[in-house]
Amino acid sequence: MYTIKELSNGVKVLIEDMPNFNSISLGVYYKTGSKDERDDELGVAHLLEHMVFKGTEKRTAKEISEEIDNLGGHINAFTSKEITAFYTVTLSEHVEKSIEILSDILLNSTFTEENLEKEKKVVIEEIRMYQDMPEDLVHDLNSEFIIDGPQGRNILGTEESVNGITRETLFNYFKDRYCSDNMIISLAGAVDVDKIIPILEKYFGVFTAKSNVRNSNEGFTLNATHNIIKKDTNQVHLCFNTKGLSYLEQDKYTLSVISNILGGNMSSRLFQKIREDRGLCYSVYTYASSYRYDGMFTVYAGTTKENYTEVIEIIKNEFNDIRKNGVTEDELQKAKNQLLSSMIIGLETSKSRMSRMANNYIGHERIIEIDEIIKFEIESGNPLSEFTSYASYKAKNKMTAAEKEEYLKEKEEFLKERKKTIVLTEKQILLREHIQRVLEKRKELPF
Repeated sequence: MYTIKELSNGVKVLIEDMPNFNSISLGVYYKTGSKDERDDELGVAHLLEHMVFKGTEKRTAKEISEEIDNLGGHINAFTSKEITAFYTVTLSEHVEKSIEILSDILLNSTFTEENLEKEKKVVIEEIRMYQDMPEDLVHDLNSEFIIDGPQGRNILGTEESVNGITRETLFNYFKDRYCSDNMIISLAGAVDVDKIIPILEKYFGVFTAKSNVRNSNEGFTLNATHNIIKKDTNQVHLCFNTKGLSYLEQDKYTLSVISNILGGNMSSRLFQKIREDRGLCYSVYTYASSYRYDGMFTVYAGTTKENYTEVIEIIKNEFNDIRKNGVTEDELQKAKNQLLSSMIIGLETSKSRMSRMANNYIGHERIIEIDEIIKFEIESGNPLSEFTSYASYKAKNKMTAAEKEEYLKEKEEFLKERKKTIVLTEKQILLREHIQRVLEKRKELPF
């Protein structure tokens, strides 16, 4: 059961009460990431995520860690192209303490010069570490070269850019992006809604200020060319790219199915033809990078300089084959089953449910039920896609308050009408019932 509340400062609070759980996962999500950096501050979003843990007006970095450890809990954060998140996982009886600690580091971090210089060294070592891991490095280099837009930037920045970040740079980014209108709080686990809202209001209701847009939110283009980077390695690590989809677009689940068929597992086309049949590489897989207004689809293979041209030809041939001949019914059903299974497995912990709610709301301004995805998107031919495309158009064109109200009414009516028209097959009904039984059983588990 999902509940959406709003604090006095407008911050949305997403709650899933899971009464048979003993833990609560709490996440504070900011709609900002490396995409929002200016050209002279690359890496600041990621460095700032590090810095909030380095001490506040009343806690040292060590004390922050010790307090969470003493609760038997966990605290961490991550930075992506479009999102920065801070989260804790604790037993339910310690949730207020975790809320207080998170609010303290996000509101009262000191960003001292001493800590900044130390943490810049840490991040630079992280950058150097990636330089020694070509299989990881190639994906960042690939995005930087192929994507013409801020989404292509390396989240870590460069050694030069990180060294150039000052305390003032941190504060300017923090002031522009760490604001109440850019924040979402998500909780999943043993949450008493009536008790948790006053606690959140006490600690997070004091967050104010309006965020400043730093870069255009428009999409990007892909550079239709190739790039070769020479390094002293035994393998050739290659990425083969094509246009992908925004997570708002109509065919996002279709793309997931195609990705699964091409390179999602050991029975996929590329794995079988490149590795199993010809022995040309050890690792080959596909993935989609989806952002708010655009996306990229990538095939990765780790091979040799003698074999990489043959690997590229096989990849091209499989793309052309799907374009010309489509996929078989067996491939389609297997891929759909795997997609559904991954969704179910993704519901097994309070942390995964917390994260799913936050990402849903950031992307769609609502929480999409798994059952809805199955009915509307996967098994019924994507009828919701028609509306998500419309939503994307509206978002791009900066809705006024009146337009937004009209849009929400239209969306509600759209969903109502679709629910009336969906007719499930016997197989689909059995699948839904099976999933529901799994979910009910999961509720009984002690995590």
